[in-house]
Amino acid sequence: MDTQFDQIVFSGGGIRCFWHGGFLAVAGSKLGLDIKRVSGVSGGALSAAAWIGGREQDLRMLMAEAFRINDANYDRSYPRYTPHQEIYRAVVETTLDSEAIARICDGPEYQVHLSSPPRHLPAGLAAVIYGVLYKFDQTVRQTPHLVLPKRAGLRTICVDARHAAREGRLVDLICAAATIPPVFEVPHWNGKRVLDGGMLDKAPLPRPDEGRTLILLSSRYARLPQDERHLYVQPSREVAADKIDFSDADKVRRTWEQGEEDGRSWLADQGFEG
Repeated sequence: MDTQFDQIVFSGGGIRCFWHGGFLAVAGSKLGLDIKRVSGVSGGALSAAAWIGGREQDLRMLMAEAFRINDANYDRSYPRYTPHQEIYRAVVETTLDSEAIARICDGPEYQVHLSSPPRHLPAGLAAVIYGVLYKFDQTVRQTPHLVLPKRAGLRTICVDARHAAREGRLVDLICAAATIPPVFEVPHWNGKRVLDGGMLDKAPLPRPDEGRTLILLSSRYARLPQDERHLYVQPSREVAADKIDFSDADKVRRTWEQGEEDGRSWLADQGFEG
């Protein structure tokens, strides 16, 4: 099998995305990745930024430490009664320091995908409607590429994340990408209300979609598209982490370690030695 890739996709999945980091910690150096385009959505937008910026281990350490300090997913002292938005932003800001941002600015094309609901729908109602359609689509069709939310009017926004980094807006973009109301407040991007882009596509391909693509998932799917240009890699089993459980640091460690384990198995399957 050809293991030369031009593009890489980091799927959504919240804290499950630490599987990405573990997998690439083992497989990345063996593959000698020379990537031209990177695409990320939801929590995968942060995975992508940490990978391009060389901050994967820092992200792992900081998120785990934040979860060790935080012992509950419900806290009445926060505006939405949850600590998620504040913790996430603090970790993103700390992980993506000036050196990491500079690497991202000078790195490969990097796109972050958001979704935008129709203007006439109130933010809370839009989140409920598209959240239900997303869950139903995932359950029935068992594929990372969704159909129902788009048919119901949800639209994608593909953002040039390198440009956002050069404008000093990358942290805002990555935080906007991980928006799951009511746990997170519905943000705006360039004047539009935005939701988690994973409600439209859990693994959106880069634009343009050219060359061979390594697509890293964070959950298992029964039906994956068969395309010789697109190689999907998924966890061997359900990962330990829950999507928005911000109270268990051990789940971060176990999910990362499973990524490493799956990376070693995948490399062996591809014929790599050692």
